[in-house]
Amino acid sequence: MMLPTKCNFMGLTLYIVLCVLLPVLSQPRKRVATPTATTYECKIEEFQQDKYCVFRNVVYNGRNAIAFKAASSKEQQVAFVDSNLKHIPMELLTAFPDMRVLNVVNSNLNSVVIPNKLERLYASKNSINKVIVLQDPATTTMIELVLDSNRLQDISNITRLAKLEILNLNGNKLLPKENAIELGWFARLKNLRQLRLSDVGMYYIDNARDSSLPELLLLDLSNNDLITSNLDVKVFAPLRKLESLQLAHNQLTKLDALELTENNKLKEIYLEGNDFTCNYQSLLVKHLIQSGIEFPVEHKNVDCMQGYWRQDGMCCRSGLLDRISL
Repeated sequence: MMLPTKCNFMGLTLYIVLCVLLPVLSQPRKRVATPTATTYECKIEEFQQDKYCVFRNVVYNGRNAIAFKAASSKEQQVAFVDSNLKHIPMELLTAFPDMRVLNVVNSNLNSVVIPNKLERLYASKNSINKVIVLQDPATTTMIELVLDSNRLQDISNITRLAKLEILNLNGNKLLPKENAIELGWFARLKNLRQLRLSDVGMYYIDNARDSSLPELLLLDLSNNDLITSNLDVKVFAPLRKLESLQLAHNQLTKLDALELTENNKLKEIYLEGNDFTCNYQSLLVKHLIQSGIEFPVEHKNVDCMQGYWRQDGMCCRSGLLDRISL
């Protein structure tokens, strides 16, 4: 095999280096174009009865380049509307270092981050299974965390938010462990005033270590599967400041109201939607009235099922059902 004329004085190896590789290597290196970031700008609007810098129609899958801007980086209340976010972009936290309130309701989030300085987070109706907390327990600023209708299983990070006053976990059906919620999970939240655990699918509410939750005023356990044999009202005894206990829409047939009303701070108990007989419900209501405790009814005009009567604004099981079952 003869080499080309220009290289006939070289050996095969030298030929390949000089005549094949070198011309290729000497070509100008092509630059890989950096993806252009899609920039979203928020506008100051009246939102949720307050002034927010509102972003609309933001799309972020965790990989696409994205940027955020506003008239001022000092905006403190930010909201996303009609948006699809896999998680909170770090670019958002960089663009709004002074953010105090973030509203990302119904944004298709899988996770959420709580940055320094944030005080209130509204992240209902997502698919959140992870909460990333960047705040230090000693300097935390969070006071309200609304995470209802998500997919949380672990709340250990949340309990680092020592100043938290309002925690809404309604609708997180993966939260119970062996069908139970343990009040001790929240023991580190010494400032907690409202704890909402409605519709999480619990069968039991436990308080194995008699956690006091010293500032708790409201405990919402409505719309669960609590039954009389699984509910020991002693779990509420350490909650000395408890004023409102919401037990509506469970499957209770009886309630140890005598022990429950020994808590002299208790002001109201929500009871509608349970399975009390009318006779028992009458006695229960009488005892509550004598103890100065209200029993608010939110759905007074609801139609009662067949075999149930309306009494004291609530549906109760008529004696006819008991006779039939015998």
